[in-house]
Amino acid sequence: MNCKVNIMGKTKLLLLMMVTATIAISCVNEGLFRDDLPEANSKADEIFPDANFSYASSADNFREISFSNLSSEAATFSWDFGNGNTSTDQNPVFVFEDGEGTYPVTLTATDGNGITGTTTIDVIVVEGPFQPVILEPGFEDDTLPEGGGDGRDSWRNNDLGGVIQITGSPVTFGDQGAKLPTPAGDRIGYQEITVDPEANYDLAFWYTMLSGSADASLTVSILAVTQNGGTFTSMEEVADQTIASITVTDDEDPAVYVQQTLSFNSGDNNTVAIFFTNGEVEARLDDFTIDIGAPGAVPPSAAFTPAQSESNFLEYSFSNSSTGAVSFEWDFGDGNSSTEESPTHIYENADTYEVVLTATNGNNLSTSLSRSITILAPVTADFTSQVDASDYRTFDFTDASEGAAMLLWEFGDGFQFTGMNPTHTYDEDGIYTVTLTATSITGNTAVASEELVVSEGFIVQVINGTFDLYGTTPGCGGESTGDNVDPWDMTTNSTIKDCDGNDIPSPYADLWDNPALDSWLEGEYGDDSEQAGSTSDGNNDTRGAKLDETGRRLYQVVTVQQGQTYTFSIDASTTAAGITSEVFILNTEIEDEVAINASTSAPVVDAYFAIPNSFATNGDAYTTHTFDFTASTNAIVIYVRNIDVVDGSAEAFFDNIEITQ
Repeated sequence: MNCKVNIMGKTKLLLLMMVTATIAISCVNEGLFRDDLPEANSKADEIFPDANFSYASSADNFREISFSNLSSEAATFSWDFGNGNTSTDQNPVFVFEDGEGTYPVTLTATDGNGITGTTTIDVIVVEGPFQPVILEPGFEDDTLPEGGGDGRDSWRNNDLGGVIQITGSPVTFGDQGAKLPTPAGDRIGYQEITVDPEANYDLAFWYTMLSGSADASLTVSILAVTQNGGTFTSMEEVADQTIASITVTDDEDPAVYVQQTLSFNSGDNNTVAIFFTNGEVEARLDDFTIDIGAPGAVPPSAAFTPAQSESNFLEYSFSNSSTGAVSFEWDFGDGNSSTEESPTHIYENADTYEVVLTATNGNNLSTSLSRSITILAPVTADFTSQVDASDYRTFDFTDASEGAAMLLWEFGDGFQFTGMNPTHTYDEDGIYTVTLTATSITGNTAVASEELVVSEGFIVQVINGTFDLYGTTPGCGGESTGDNVDPWDMTTNSTIKDCDGNDIPSPYADLWDNPALDSWLEGEYGDDSEQAGSTSDGNNDTRGAKLDETGRRLYQVVTVQQGQTYTFSIDASTTAAGITSEVFILNTEIEDEVAINASTSAPVVDAYFAIPNSFATNGDAYTTHTFDFTASTNAIVIYVRNIDVVDGSAEAFFDNIEITQ
């Protein structure tokens, strides 16, 4: 099943349904229109109760129905099961003794003002497979059976990946949906549900994804929890115990949701898990439903993963992960085909190809999956540098790239060079970022960069004072990886992401680790991280640093010369008046802020500067501030804080931190 819903069209439909439902099943007590004035400081309750519920039959007795109350803005509940049978429980259980049939059940939800909302749903009681229940199926807040929930509480499994994000636009139903950002597989959804063994089910969901990705894909799977012996704890277990899966690839219009259905048989399991994750594309999901499927055979699940050969970029291997299939037919998109289970294919030319796998089971039922591959010749960028023995401003560069058809060198002073192994002479002393961009024969690119210190004597190095090192430098193509503030973190990560989004060892991990201060800040301010945030609202349309919680700090140890006087420079801005950013130049690392809180001229402080408040609500009001200090030791700590900040409304931004003589 595959159908589409346009968001604007759905909005009109929902409005019509709301009006109809209000006329047909809702009633408002006459007490709504009262002559009494509200008490002082009170606020009128303008949100009326909304009655709603779901139901499921018992695995042991199909006549026993458990009701899950999904009402909102209500305090008491009245159920009418027919024939004079009622209940005031929030989530009642009722036995329909007459057996199979359709029974109208009415729920009236009442708030504290006596205002009511009513709904009637036909409950189908039938002997057959157990009707599973999916919690938070539309990722809405406050929809758990016992109340509460943030729309994703039922979809967590920290062993398999990060928790899904919640989005408010676009959605198909309600106010929220699930969002899976890149990178691929970083966040997952996982929920265990109860089923009948050897029963057929149809799992339906709605999805959309951004356009233009090289791997626009989203996979939804059913996992065998009972056969696995319990909850899944690794992706290897997920791969081994997949009963059925479907990979969807429609990225035609991010504003249009597409519905897809996955049919499966539960096998020997009375518990299965719904699992989903995305490829290299931002994807959204909404409105999961599950129904008892038609008896008989179910189609197989077609699934595969393409992988480019490291030795021949035109060669691809296709790993088949289909389930329930006995034969396979491959169409490689270039006129060639195969019936192998997991074939290897060599293309004649670099191009974009649509690869289709058709999987067929023993009942001659088939399912097809189509995935697009764009063939690019791989390339890596790398180089070394050597200063000239006779001229400290002249450097020799040696290319160490692999698979490069073209090399572009950018020396950081406005000059460029194309070719293999250049020599470059700088006109002035300073710190320069050299960037090498290597391009393959098919236009694929890779980037390597190195920071050079050009100086005859000592020069102070502030690492990534622009907060652009792994973000908007020319070599990173404007991409942000979120590691731009890692050089300013007192408890740095063991790895960071490079410009291509790959994990690499952090060059800052062992530079200035200070877990004692980190622990003190968490205890003092209650924040779970002292690291500053990375923001796109830097000065001059570049990235910058952001302090949005009272316990966050900018922290970097810098080597200087004792007794030397330096000029410190920082660009600063805030998003509200009356919040003060403070800069400390410390002559030693500290384990708490007790001394600097007592006195800004404490023995550990070489200089203190309170930044005059300059603000704009969008953070775009940067002012450059400078002050001089004399170093009392050979290593100082740049320490910046703002304990007045409020997340989302009063934040502090910084950029372009420098220390010069």
